[in-house]
Amino acid sequence: MAPKPASSPTVAVARVLRGIGLTQGAGCDFRVTGEYRNGERIGTYVLTLTRHADEVIAERADEIERLVSESGWPFRVSVRYPSGGRPMTTVANYGSRVRETPPGAPAAIEEPARPEPTPEPDETPALEAAPGAAPAEDMTTSRLHRYQAEALGWSTGQADLVAAAAAGQLYRDFGAVLRVVPVPGRPGYVVSLHRLGPLVDAGFLVLGEPDATGRRAVRVTADGRHALTVWKRWRPRPVEKNRAQECEKLRPLLRGTQAARLAARAREEETRRRAAHEGFFEAVERLHVWEARQERMTRAWAEVNGLIHHYLVRRPAGWVPTEEQIAEYRLDPAVVAELRAEAENPEPKPELPSTRIPPRGELPPLEADTQTPMQLGLFGEAPAGAGV
Repeated sequence: MAPKPASSPTVAVARVLRGIGLTQGAGCDFRVTGEYRNGERIGTYVLTLTRHADEVIAERADEIERLVSESGWPFRVSVRYPSGGRPMTTVANYGSRVRETPPGAPAAIEEPARPEPTPEPDETPALEAAPGAAPAEDMTTSRLHRYQAEALGWSTGQADLVAAAAAGQLYRDFGAVLRVVPVPGRPGYVVSLHRLGPLVDAGFLVLGEPDATGRRAVRVTADGRHALTVWKRWRPRPVEKNRAQECEKLRPLLRGTQAARLAARAREEETRRRAAHEGFFEAVERLHVWEARQERMTRAWAEVNGLIHHYLVRRPAGWVPTEEQIAEYRLDPAVVAELRAEAENPEPKPELPSTRIPPRGELPPLEADTQTPMQLGLFGEAPAGAGV
């Protein structure tokens, strides 16, 4: 049964990307969403969420364009290499189309021009950039930064704490007192400590080494500085949280260093888990082989000794039938060989390994970002978390 025609560009492009092996949704390879200008939707684009998605789309860009166009909803696939060998892709039904050559790829050899037949007129509607729309490469970076800002999920107090650290004004005194010191040499003011832990665990902040008085500077990481930059740029609505909610885990920066480290650790743990499971099943198979061998040898012993319920008694260790018993009871030569081998070199019962995965270790803290301190104010006013 033929699939139903795509009813919208979102359905069309999602169907093609799923057909080439990518997964759709939160925590998967991609999402399909819309681009808006002044409250008006100007087009549909694909937000890639993993490096795997970018690599697959870059490799099969022409195929994706062809398949989506055949569904009646043409898209353009752009491929750029802004940071070396990793591609950054844009799949959209608006804007321009960019195709960069991968770094290190051999340059194309120009061939002499050949006369080409006049192409037939293409009835597919051309994709023109919407009025006021930025170039494709600018839109890609802009969309990524906007989603990074929206995915932070910070409260106002958490954002102010990151801003204070970025300004070089946040310290943790001896006795677990968190203090903002706008003017060096002054005591500053105390802020609540409960927001610090989730920001450190998410890779936005890091504690420095204690000084002579036991005070430790709290500094932003590269992830924290970038997160604060996109937060200021896009100004997402702060999440309203109570004290308990501010103690909950925060999501690391989308496509940031901490997110990459956590993903790498998850892949390593999955590799170890699979290896442990494979080792367990191999041990189970060896145990089954051992038990079947013991069963054959015990049956032979029981037959010679006239036992019916052989499973109720244990076969004597090292028992080997005589030549007369082998001939009288017509014992299988293979079983006799197993009995002789067992008598000479007993095979111990295989033990099943534990499938318990050791607890994950803590990742080492990220390094502090040493750039020039940023301006403290986020919203043009004093931090709302002061003294809270």
